[in-house]
Amino acid sequence: MKQKLSLILASVFLITLACSAIAVGQNWTMVNYDDSMSRHSNQTEIGKDNVNQLEVKWILNTGSTIEDSPLIVGNTGYVQNNKYQVIAFDMDTGLNKWKYDPKTGSSPAHGIAYDNGVIYAPTGPNGTVVALNADYGKKIWESTALQPLGGSFVLTSPPLIWKDYVIAGSAFGDVVLQGLPASKGTATALDKKTGKIVWQINTTVGEWVTGKNASTNGGATTWSGGAIDTDKGIVYLPCGNPAPDFDASSRPGENLYSNNVIAVNITTGKILWATPFIAAGTVLNVTIPDTHDWDTCWGTNLVTINSSKGPEKIVIGHNKRGDIMAMNSTTGTPIWWENVAYLYRTDVPAMPNGSGAVWPSPSGGVHAYSAFDENNVYVAVTNQGRDFFSSPGEGHAEPAFEFIPNGIGNGSITALDLKTGEIKWEHKTDFPTWVSPLVTNGVVFSGTVTAVGNNETGVTYPFSDYGDPTETPLITSGILRTFDAETGKELWKFNVGAPISIGGPSIGRGMLLVPTGNNMEATNPGGYIVAFGLPEE
Repeated sequence: MKQKLSLILASVFLITLACSAIAVGQNWTMVNYDDSMSRHSNQTEIGKDNVNQLEVKWILNTGSTIEDSPLIVGNTGYVQNNKYQVIAFDMDTGLNKWKYDPKTGSSPAHGIAYDNGVIYAPTGPNGTVVALNADYGKKIWESTALQPLGGSFVLTSPPLIWKDYVIAGSAFGDVVLQGLPASKGTATALDKKTGKIVWQINTTVGEWVTGKNASTNGGATTWSGGAIDTDKGIVYLPCGNPAPDFDASSRPGENLYSNNVIAVNITTGKILWATPFIAAGTVLNVTIPDTHDWDTCWGTNLVTINSSKGPEKIVIGHNKRGDIMAMNSTTGTPIWWENVAYLYRTDVPAMPNGSGAVWPSPSGGVHAYSAFDENNVYVAVTNQGRDFFSSPGEGHAEPAFEFIPNGIGNGSITALDLKTGEIKWEHKTDFPTWVSPLVTNGVVFSGTVTAVGNNETGVTYPFSDYGDPTETPLITSGILRTFDAETGKELWKFNVGAPISIGGPSIGRGMLLVPTGNNMEATNPGGYIVAFGLPEE
């Protein structure tokens, strides 16, 4: 009898474990799936054997560009568009359940988070974080503005959750280009229950942001979130470029902590270590300040590898020059370093009359989140050239048209070995990527945009201060692409009608959610979610 009871209890335990694993795989509760920012779902419904059978199930139009991955919690999905509206929808039908509108202006919104029945969301130009009841969208609390409003500060970063803390970054330190004072980067911890500020740290430190330089310089913003070591209570944040972007004459010294990855103790706010990528460091062995907007960006990955010393946690970061670095999670010491972008004349700084063509551009390199599984880290790479112009306190970048015959550039989807950084495979694309990869069940999802012009229509087009198209000869679209995670072989592709969001797709409950709209190419704003699923049996 005891033996039979033990067998019954063991069976119940195994069933419970299996159900728990299924539940984890079906949900997508953070912008990049989990605390490690893995973008690696353990769902099993969609994989290599059936991905080419995916079909559109429904489309939800939110009315504004989307740049983040939708969340999936049970039968409800959640997304935030660039009007900072939070939208809940039915996973089966795509029909709207509720919408929270903070009634603010538009700017790139990088995502929301779900935790225990609450949605946490940034409010962009309002500079606050809100906590919303996930069932009805009712506001539970709203923080104070995390930095003074009126300059270039906009809160775009996805909130990160650890125990009783909500960690929020900052953004748009470099909008000095639009005549606004450059905001100085911060990272802030809020009380998860009340929204009150627990601590706030500055990510701009030193002579370059004090005294006569205080009103001109800024940046080093923590706008894209980062991975969390939940055991140690440490968050690993990438810090953006220094401002002014293209003029370093007022930026003496190291420009800390711009273009660094920093490790921050979540309980105290203490910076434990900082590892520079470019920040007034070396570019091809030449020491120059960053005048190309090659900021360290789009989050980090926290990965456990089996090293010669046993299991070891490493942090992987990347930047818009195409550098990818693995660092020791305890010390920040680099373990391996690789560059995956096309590099050309990167030692030439911005100049008053132009630098001439330099690659990559401010929209190039690894300009999206990365994903990882047990073996590889997967990155989307964009290659573009720019002509960089400096002037006191500002500057701008122009497309290097003569170097871009298709009018916009090219790219690749690339897999690198987690332990060594060795490139395992590279799938080159005729056009830029700008779509964060998603890896699941042996398949990698990413995407590309299509042409903005060609040799028949002419490759020139109006552009922003960063050289990105503001109007184009051709209507751009987005191609969803899938690859074999082991070999890089392309398995399937689909035209979704607008550039795919830079935040990339999410997956769960047998559905692949593909958001559209991309601030890098604003002429086809998208703003809808395309839901894919397998045919009904």
